[in-house]
Amino acid sequence: MSAKTSSILTVVLVVLIVVAGVVGYFAGSSAVPPPKTVTITTTVGTPTTITTTITTTITEKVTVTITPTPTPTLPPPEKVRIKLGLLFPLTGAWAPLGTDQMTGARIAIDMVNEAGGVLGRYKVEYVVADCKSDVSVATTEAERLITMEKVQVIIGSYASPLLLAASEVAERYKTIYWEVGAITDSATLRGFKYLLRPQPIGGDFGFQSVLFIRDVVAKALGKNLSDLRVAIIFEDGPYGTSVAAGNKLMAEKLGIPIVLYEGYPTATTDLSSLIMKLKAARPDVILHTGYYSDTVLFFRQAKELGLKFKAYIAHGAGGGLPATYKALGKDMEFMFNVDPPSPYLNYDALKPELKEVLLKFIDRFKKERGYEPMTHAHMGFAHTWILLNDVLPLAITKYGSVDPESIRLAALELNIPEGGTTMGYGVKFAPPDKPEDTLLGKIGRVEKPQLHIGQNILSYPVVMQWREGRLLVVYPEKFAAAKPVIPLPPESPYAG
Repeated sequence: MSAKTSSILTVVLVVLIVVAGVVGYFAGSSAVPPPKTVTITTTVGTPTTITTTITTTITEKVTVTITPTPTPTLPPPEKVRIKLGLLFPLTGAWAPLGTDQMTGARIAIDMVNEAGGVLGRYKVEYVVADCKSDVSVATTEAERLITMEKVQVIIGSYASPLLLAASEVAERYKTIYWEVGAITDSATLRGFKYLLRPQPIGGDFGFQSVLFIRDVVAKALGKNLSDLRVAIIFEDGPYGTSVAAGNKLMAEKLGIPIVLYEGYPTATTDLSSLIMKLKAARPDVILHTGYYSDTVLFFRQAKELGLKFKAYIAHGAGGGLPATYKALGKDMEFMFNVDPPSPYLNYDALKPELKEVLLKFIDRFKKERGYEPMTHAHMGFAHTWILLNDVLPLAITKYGSVDPESIRLAALELNIPEGGTTMGYGVKFAPPDKPEDTLLGKIGRVEKPQLHIGQNILSYPVVMQWREGRLLVVYPEKFAAAKPVIPLPPESPYAG
């Protein structure tokens, strides 16, 4: 090794020792400087110059202690009592759908109990009450469930008149009324604190069918909106009038001509005069809101009198009932119905675990009832499932009890995103201190929003079509299980 090389190595060694000392100094200091570049130029003899550049990053070792969130201490099963009252019309005019809806709710309870109960440990008791399609009976049965059966929640009730009457009783007794089927707008506009409704409202049914006309029907018929002819007919109770009002408001907003707007008594036994008015009005599309009996009557008399149209869109109840399809047979093929979705939708749009839940429900319902579950059975199941798997667990884990107040507070904290329920839509209840309109309401009622309390503002109905005895979701597209058939095919007795 030459003397020159030896000198160079000595200088480099000195530089490294100096740098190491600097690092050691800062490592022992509480202040950590930013990365530094040290450049040392050393001349060793002539003419050799060595430039050494060293970049050092000074780091400080920090110890962080993370305290895990403690698992809530759950009360023992014997300390938590959950008792629900199922209040539905199981006899009388509204019994077909009332029975389907109650069955859906009960299957949800049974499935949860078979898995150990709420949170896998708290079994659910329930009492079934028949309000006999009678408002006065609904009132007395609601009071009996609260005062004698001591239920914490009443689940009901399919029909809007029953909801309006029974929920007044629940509000007076400060008992949760969990509505899984009735849709009249007015129910959640009364300022009630103990009424919670996870499903869509009637006015939004009316909006959705007209949006479907705008987005799908008009294009399929090759017509501009201003050239369409739309008739709106409805039973004149709170259910029919709220839906029809939504139809009218949205149609006027979109510039769609309404050629007939007429209600009729729910218990009517003759719709021939209305059908003759429809024949004179020559609508392309009929928007109809009715119950089972009047819907079946309408189709039978329309067929006899030769009424023709290109598309028919119902709004829940009669239009979505398996009994209606059974009564009318193939005449119901290709008719549309607006409602929360049947169990036959695009499962890929849901959280993966919900598909298994939904298929299990379909199988159990078919075995018990002997036919496919449709919308109203699914509403009973899906909305009760939310209560049992989202609301009650939060009431127990956060508030330590199952009573009306803890249930109410837990429900108001929910914010389930789209795809997080078997219905597809999310869940967020409008609280008393911040009344709010629904998603579709914010489209159709911009000028005059409704201020709901206890309404699920993320809910909305879909459009389905009868295909071989099943209601398949066809709109919105992301939840669609099939493409809509428009206009009515020639084999339909109403095509024309």
